[in-house]
Amino acid sequence: MAKVKRIVIALFFALTTSFIAHAADAPIKAGKIRIGLDSLPLSFGNPFRTAQIPTTYFTSAIFDGLTHIELNGTLKPRLATRWESVDATTWRFVLRDDVVFSNGTPFTAEAVKVAVDYLASEEAVREGLVREIPALKSARVIDEHTIDITLAEPDAQFPRSAAALPAVEPNEWLRLGREAFSKSPVGTGPYKLVEWQANRALLSAHETSWRRAKTRDLEIVIIPEATSRAQALMADRIDIAVGLSPDMVKSVESEGGQAVRIPTAQVWGWAFVLMREGKPVDSPLQDKRVRQAMTMAVNRQLIVDTLLDGAARVAGQGATRAVYGYNPDITPFAYDPAAAKKLLAEAGYPNGFEMSVLSTAGSAGADAEIHQRLAADLAVIGIKAEVRSAPMQQYLQHLSLGTMPTDAFGMSYPADPNIDAIRPLRIHSCLRRQPFYCDERIMPKIKATLVSRDPTQALNLRREILAWYHDEAPMLFVYEGVRFTGLAAKVRGFGEAHGFIAYDQIEIVD
Repeated sequence: MAKVKRIVIALFFALTTSFIAHAADAPIKAGKIRIGLDSLPLSFGNPFRTAQIPTTYFTSAIFDGLTHIELNGTLKPRLATRWESVDATTWRFVLRDDVVFSNGTPFTAEAVKVAVDYLASEEAVREGLVREIPALKSARVIDEHTIDITLAEPDAQFPRSAAALPAVEPNEWLRLGREAFSKSPVGTGPYKLVEWQANRALLSAHETSWRRAKTRDLEIVIIPEATSRAQALMADRIDIAVGLSPDMVKSVESEGGQAVRIPTAQVWGWAFVLMREGKPVDSPLQDKRVRQAMTMAVNRQLIVDTLLDGAARVAGQGATRAVYGYNPDITPFAYDPAAAKKLLAEAGYPNGFEMSVLSTAGSAGADAEIHQRLAADLAVIGIKAEVRSAPMQQYLQHLSLGTMPTDAFGMSYPADPNIDAIRPLRIHSCLRRQPFYCDERIMPKIKATLVSRDPTQALNLRREILAWYHDEAPMLFVYEGVRFTGLAAKVRGFGEAHGFIAYDQIEIVD
């Protein structure tokens, strides 16, 4: 058996923080990368549908954004080489002049204008991306490689969101239209689509890409079940298996493969339902002492060590270390069941109470086990938490309508795609159309943060908001997210940052 290899996070940072173009004359080796995912995008090759996984696992092979956010949260150039704020709502981007689309068309400012015009149109309302990045108003071409993008409202951190703004080949987009283009996408990335097949997509290297691939062919294979993906990897039917559980990657390692443990920009936990259909709910959870006691009652480090392979970190705020605005001065509440029970008694619940929690078991590698561990720890201080499971579609419907039927639900603080601490607050505050948590006392600070153009002030405001959320505990923060990917021993150069895979860096060695 081959020697077990483990790519630790430190090495993974080294692999993923490059994300740079190869030399134009670097040879493309014969061979094929076979990567197993749980699904292909329902929108096929439409990069405007969303900047979330699993869609970005596919689109990052074909498209590039104006900027790029590295795994550690650092903002870097991509199709844009530099940018500056023109006024409160307008940003000027200077673009690379050495980029061509996979059909040979030069990349110019016109491509960015076409993308912005579409996202600013009524037609784009159906695209998830319009809700994931700031609202766009218009774009003006200054010259062939300079463009001004105007936002509907001020956003001092828009260059971070520009990482999710893809460049589509403008002539093909306008000629084919949304649906046909999604079946025959044309971008500037390292690969181009060759053929859609049942449960797979075949791609080949875009030979004139500014991010030239190292390997000739790419096959994206759809294997819905994580266990089946792990088995396919160990049977040499695929080379990369994305989205495994901690136990699965251990099995991969034991068979001579490699495991990558990838930190994400999401914090997972239980979100407390303090509002329903626009009205406060009558619940013990309205008392922040109860919410704090619940956090203190849970042995989160044990959860990380035993259910997440020690690869995650205990969370004490709604941002991970890679997120812009992360507050390094916040210390998570310590695990102390005795102190938790005392605090619960002070709040008027010496014998605890009953509550319900909604989960989508199976949506994460150790999802069901973590819910049960939380419930077991809370039972020690008298809180009886009933965990209910719901189909994802039903869960999302309740979340959208503000009708969550339980007292809490499994949820993340998602900073994607701009990896900014303010991003999750569009969900976890009064900014949400149907909020489950809304405290008007913090809203002036949140609104000031959204428009602040002073870098020091903007950072400090974010940290103050995160400190507020830590103290108020509207969510039982459990851990900073981590994803597990298995690799065959022959894979080199795999890197992923916030859902964007560096396909140009991957190669298969003999």
